[in-house]
Amino acid sequence: MPAPPLYKTEGGKEYILRFKPATQLAHWFLLVGMTISFLTGLPMFFKFGEKNIFDGLGLALGLATNPSTGQLISILHDWVGPVLMLIGVLIALAVSDKKFGLREISKIGETVKVLTEVARYRFGARKDYPPTPFYHPLQVLWVWGVIIGLLLLGISGLFLVLEKWFYMQILPPWWRGFMSILHMTGAFIFFVALPMHFLMSIFPTNWPMLKSQLLLKGYVEKEWWMAHHKAYAEEVLKRGRP
Repeated sequence: MPAPPLYKTEGGKEYILRFKPATQLAHWFLLVGMTISFLTGLPMFFKFGEKNIFDGLGLALGLATNPSTGQLISILHDWVGPVLMLIGVLIALAVSDKKFGLREISKIGETVKVLTEVARYRFGARKDYPPTPFYHPLQVLWVWGVIIGLLLLGISGLFLVLEKWFYMQILPPWWRGFMSILHMTGAFIFFVALPMHFLMSIFPTNWPMLKSQLLLKGYVEKEWWMAHHKAYAEEVLKRGRP
């Protein structure tokens, strides 16, 4: 299946690709996996003595006993959510553009420079909005937050799952406490970044991009690109226009 072009015209309008079909699929895997992990992680974390605050969920779902609730929550949190997120990450890495994709987040110097110019524009020291690359500087910060959060969650979660499900005592007993702290730290970073990303997506200025993702279009009008990611849009137009 040929890769979708970065630029196309349709109905007299110009469009630039924002999400490849595989990238959209990765988004959905990550979204579902994150939601499951978050909703099941809360009842596992907030316990009062031996009673889980979600103990009544089993009866509400028609399960035979309350312990089934804990087992269901544990399976969803330890296996279903992480596996879905892992699939999403692997898809994102596999389809990332070598020039405009994930490699862009490594350009820290350029990110700081653009962020400085954006701040100057916001405070009136610059008249025009600075040309920005594929990732806005705030998006770069968000991506790094997600990466760090996922790494902490993944590494600590792997040890916790091996101990919990397979009774593998690989490291000293105190290690479980340390890994639990890492897991909570990663969860905090990750789930602070998540609502930030959600809020950014629902800002009216980003509705064209949100609609593109939700409706599986993948393309956003040139006008949006020129207003938000001008440097990237100009390069694509230079390469893609006939």
